[in-house]
Amino acid sequence: MNRRSLLLVTSSACALTIFDTNLVGVILPSLVAGLGGDYAQMAWVQSSFLLSFASLLMASGALSDRYGRRRMLTIGLCVFAFSALACSLAPTMVFLVSARVLQGVGAALLLAPALSIIGHAFREQHEAVQAWTTWGRLMGLTMVIAPLLSSSVGYLLGWRWAFGILAFAGAILVLAVPRVVHANRSDRVGAFDWCGALVFSLTLLAWTWGLINGPDVGWMSQWVVLAVLIGLAGLCVFITIELYQRKPMLELRLFRLPRFLAAVFAMFAYAASAQVMAALLPLYLQRGLDISFLWLGCALLPFSLGMFFAPSLTRRIAGRWDSLHLLAVGLAVIALGNTGLFMAARSGGVPEFLFSMAVLGAGGGFINGETQKAILGALPPEQTGMGAGISTTARFFGMLVGYAGLSAIMAQGVMTRLQMQVCGAEGANCQRLRQSFESILTGQYSDFLSGDQASARLADAVYRAGFSDLFAWAALIAVLAAGMCVMLCGRKGRKHVL
Repeated sequence: MNRRSLLLVTSSACALTIFDTNLVGVILPSLVAGLGGDYAQMAWVQSSFLLSFASLLMASGALSDRYGRRRMLTIGLCVFAFSALACSLAPTMVFLVSARVLQGVGAALLLAPALSIIGHAFREQHEAVQAWTTWGRLMGLTMVIAPLLSSSVGYLLGWRWAFGILAFAGAILVLAVPRVVHANRSDRVGAFDWCGALVFSLTLLAWTWGLINGPDVGWMSQWVVLAVLIGLAGLCVFITIELYQRKPMLELRLFRLPRFLAAVFAMFAYAASAQVMAALLPLYLQRGLDISFLWLGCALLPFSLGMFFAPSLTRRIAGRWDSLHLLAVGLAVIALGNTGLFMAARSGGVPEFLFSMAVLGAGGGFINGETQKAILGALPPEQTGMGAGISTTARFFGMLVGYAGLSAIMAQGVMTRLQMQVCGAEGANCQRLRQSFESILTGQYSDFLSGDQASARLADAVYRAGFSDLFAWAALIAVLAAGMCVMLCGRKGRKHVL
């Protein structure tokens, strides 16, 4: 087996998920305009993918340990490629969202085994640093290429062809996997923990449904409260099941390790405050800074190039710095970048915004591979599938929470400011509020503006202010996570608990 080819193919499979997030962020406004969707449907195009993705990652990691990493990787790539093709042919928003759910299933089935294969093949400290640095740089390269390719293909051929790129890439990798990856699985014996996997998925489903729908139906509505209660009950049942399993899907004792816990939390925070910006920044650049679809990929270069070049710095100092110190520094840089975006969105300054994007991307790239290495390095080889499931669940649940939560903060900020500006103190013209809200958030200003320059300036100002709230909360998430890494860095624990 050529280990370099193995790393390239498995890392490319992981990159498909990053490509998807960037692609959808770029084409979303034109997609919504083409299919005639509203704000809720626009949010579900991204959230439905992340929902099924995050719900199944833990089960995918455990399944790859039991039934073979190569087998699960191949199945996941087939499902992903087929569903991407279905997205490109979608006639309605409902069909598209359904296909996105299936695409999230395929992404979960391919990502956890791909990471497990890398973690199992590169165990020594030196080669692990090199492998995860290469992995991180490929993720960064994907973030450079994806917006450029998506914007150019979407502009010239239409958004449907952008999904076709994913389908083609998935098909190529399906053919490559059997040639470079040997069939392997864990030596662990016993039946798969189907009950634990089902309860975990339903628990995550309930919580994420409440998170996504809370801004629309109200956080204290009976359905959101019921979803939260179901999630809490499911969590209690899941913990009980795993404690009494001889071979559990999730070894809960791992979370007794302070450093492991800090690495998982750092992964969550990195995804929620930095990686999620790949889906959110394109919206602001197109609507907040009025950058055309064709040039959107170029406008995203400061962020994506930071993601690409920063891992080389991590590689140089990884052997001299403690892993949690690296994570804390990266999260602090992410917080600094988001703070700069907050101030630039408030002032409307374009150079300041682009510079802050570069800072944010550099912070994300600095710790992208390090978070993965810190989590998988704490586990024995036979549990790398479980570790991949934990790390990827933390990553994409963080993206889901970040996308749904930060979007809700932005939407609430827009609604509050419109309430003051459109309705006024005496509630006049409030019948326009909902229409104005939908028009601004989906970027379809025409109905709201009606040729009125004052309305145009109001729409731009409200949209930028809503995004400034989003960036401020993202900075706070990164600061809290950096503080946790520093606090837990000095605590010692055994490398493995089993």
